[in-house]
Amino acid sequence: MAQQPCAAKQRTSGRLEHSGGFTLIELMLALTIAGILSSLAIPTYVDFLEKARVARSIAELHMLATEIKAFAISSEQYPDTLTQIGQSTVLDPWGNQYQYLRIECGPVIIGRLHTPDPPASGSAGLVLPVNGFPLPNQAHVSFAVDEGGHQGLIHLIAKGGGGGGGPVCGGGKPRKDHFLHPISSDFDLYSMGKDGETVAPLTAQKSHDDVIRASDGAFYGLAANF
Repeated sequence: MAQQPCAAKQRTSGRLEHSGGFTLIELMLALTIAGILSSLAIPTYVDFLEKARVARSIAELHMLATEIKAFAISSEQYPDTLTQIGQSTVLDPWGNQYQYLRIECGPVIIGRLHTPDPPASGSAGLVLPVNGFPLPNQAHVSFAVDEGGHQGLIHLIAKGGGGGGGPVCGGGKPRKDHFLHPISSDFDLYSMGKDGETVAPLTAQKSHDDVIRASDGAFYGLAANF
């Protein structure tokens, strides 16, 4: 009878030893599951971070373009460099300086809008009379400004700068699309993207991750999507 408590004690001890840790198979299974989860989660997280950086870069390009246009309104010409608008030290989300090239060398002409006149016979719409500087024979509307101190102004640029066949200010090379046409006629503004490298044609591999402003501000996004 004295041996029964001892046997019971041994069985209890065996159960405790077995429940005190994982077997080798259990550990391998746990590590395999953790590896699978990591392989799924990490790329998703990295992709999320990269999209967030692109979104931030687009927002900063909008901000810089707004300041460039404000400079043009006050000085009647685009700045030659970002230094002239006090933004030469702004870095993109990857730690590189934003790139800027003045394309349009001609003057920025500002006129004030009046109440639209009724459309003339055969006209497609209202006529917007403008006073201010004499307009050139050929001009295109670049943007309408704004809701602040220059309310009611319209911005016109004389044809003949980099976008109109003339020389690019500063002698730089404007960005070009797959047809090798300049992607903007006023100025180039972009981030070199994740790899920190770029070339003028957007079709080149080094340019695919660039975050660009194109079509005179109608497009902001990855060069690969333009």
